[in-house]
Amino acid sequence: MCSQEAENEERHLLPGIDYVVTREQLDLVDVNRTLAAVTSVECGDVNRCITALDGERPEEQLAAIRLLSGLTSYHFVPDHPTEPFKPMWTMGERRSLLPTDLLQEQVDVIAEFAPTVTHLGLRARLCDLSWFMQRRRREMAEFATAAYCDLVESVRAGRATFSFEDGSAWGIGAKDALQRAARISHATRWELPISQRLRSLVAELIAAAHHDGRDDDFWRIAEVDLDHKITPTTEVAAMAEALVDVERLRDNPDARLSLWQLAARGYRLARDEENANRCMVASAECHVQKADLAGSPILEAAFLQDAIQALRNDPNTRERREELTARLRNVQPRIRDEMGHFSTEIDLTKIVERSVAVVRGHSWPTALLSLVLCDQPPTPDEIRQTAIVHAQEFPLQAIMPMQVHDFQGRVVFRAPGMGGADAAQEQQLRYLMAFHRGNSRQVTVAGAINPIRQAIASEHLISDDTILELLRDSPFIPKGHEYIFARAICHFLAGEDIEAVSLLTPQLENSLRHILALNGHDTTTADADGIQTEASLSILLNADRPWRDLMEQIIPSRYINEIDLLFNFPGGPSVRNQVAHGKVPVGGFWDHDFVYATWLIIHLALLPMAGRWGDVEEIFARVTGLYRASDVDEEPEQQTGLC
Repeated sequence: MCSQEAENEERHLLPGIDYVVTREQLDLVDVNRTLAAVTSVECGDVNRCITALDGERPEEQLAAIRLLSGLTSYHFVPDHPTEPFKPMWTMGERRSLLPTDLLQEQVDVIAEFAPTVTHLGLRARLCDLSWFMQRRRREMAEFATAAYCDLVESVRAGRATFSFEDGSAWGIGAKDALQRAARISHATRWELPISQRLRSLVAELIAAAHHDGRDDDFWRIAEVDLDHKITPTTEVAAMAEALVDVERLRDNPDARLSLWQLAARGYRLARDEENANRCMVASAECHVQKADLAGSPILEAAFLQDAIQALRNDPNTRERREELTARLRNVQPRIRDEMGHFSTEIDLTKIVERSVAVVRGHSWPTALLSLVLCDQPPTPDEIRQTAIVHAQEFPLQAIMPMQVHDFQGRVVFRAPGMGGADAAQEQQLRYLMAFHRGNSRQVTVAGAINPIRQAIASEHLISDDTILELLRDSPFIPKGHEYIFARAICHFLAGEDIEAVSLLTPQLENSLRHILALNGHDTTTADADGIQTEASLSILLNADRPWRDLMEQIIPSRYINEIDLLFNFPGGPSVRNQVAHGKVPVGGFWDHDFVYATWLIIHLALLPMAGRWGDVEEIFARVTGLYRASDVDEEPEQQTGLC
């Protein structure tokens, strides 16, 4: 056996994928004894413990250790209907392991071994994988659901914790476990006996949180309940309404908003539109309260617009909508000054220099902020000056005509070279500006963006739900588009740039139109027949049209210029055109310009919130149940220099 493993190691074969690890080899590791001291029931913590054995155990155990390490390294997406286990990282055409990589014979061994594991987190993972890969094994679906229920109850009884020493059976770890168990039950039509136990557990948890007045805990688990209609939806809605009225939430519009929206959803699922609309009207007033407390013109405008949108379904709210619309118009002129504030008062230099060091050991929101603020495009004058200096230092290169090709090899732009007419010289200068920005972006992506996002992915649990809640207050994201941004950010942090670029690139021009609309500017045109058309990105950026100047009055010109050079100018990467017309081959999505393009959209979405990042930390704590006061206490300027 030792000679076989040595041969496999020499050929770089992967256990479970290139060859089968036997039950006997798995037994040699003695995982029950090995994991006896691991109190966390989450697989990320199990993975760290098992991975540490690689250099300690004898050679005959290494294949089993590496198999278990791989099985516990997947990125867990509990509510995904078809891909609950995704690669932990993707880079170019390479990625980390997936369950579908496993040999079917290896799955047979895992299914035999899984019920013998006493660590609840590892048992749940192995049983779940066995059922996920071989759906005929309904007993593994039952074992997995039971393990997920057991681990939540174990944490509730104080015998175990989730990651980060989270001892709450209502926290994000518990929600993930219950979501996955419910997803398995849904796939098996709730026919398994254990599914009834799951229903009872979820109902008990929301009843206990409601009884104790723990609104965050109630809201978190009640979402799982409503997803699968475990408790009658009108009962969940009524409980949410009761919690809204507690005195301590009167100055917490975010918590009240979540509860009113939950109640509205519950009533709507019960087809009670009257009560659903009543709750949405109440939620609109929470948006108004957030506007009152914003202390920021652009956020105040965004919250007021959310309030107006929430009132639209009720015809009896016309007077209130008109009142809020008038207030919105009064706020809009003050937005310009605020956007300038963000462009001048955030020091980004230390973040680029320290890259990964700014992420390690910090909370997830602080780590995300470090990624958002790790670069800032230079001003148009600075880029132009760099191009002029280049032309002066290398005159022969500057006067030579240049051609730009797309991914398909077609000529899409010709730079005529310096020395001709003024228009030709300007085209050459723009080409040089785009060229130098490309070089700078390459350094930023390699030195800051990629290391930071990889460090975030390795240290933090990332979920759509968490990111979605953090994005709800972004004035850059139109209502109803938050989930698209959340999904894209999840993909971006995992290195899945095909998905991230494809999702976010079309959102950019819509968000720019949204920002203009927040400031009272219409971006539609009408032809002779009265057919209305919204301005596309190229039209918005056209200096001969009114919108570019209007955008530069709201958003600093450094960003508008960077968007033009990166997404629109044919002499640059022309990201928008390349993506929209399907020209990008698979490897092209990891090109530094495309990575930077995705980062820039995320940067613009979160930049207006940077000055209020303590509020983002509070939202994160409410959504996950995790709280790190040491990070929240810091000022945003200190966070950008990173702690």
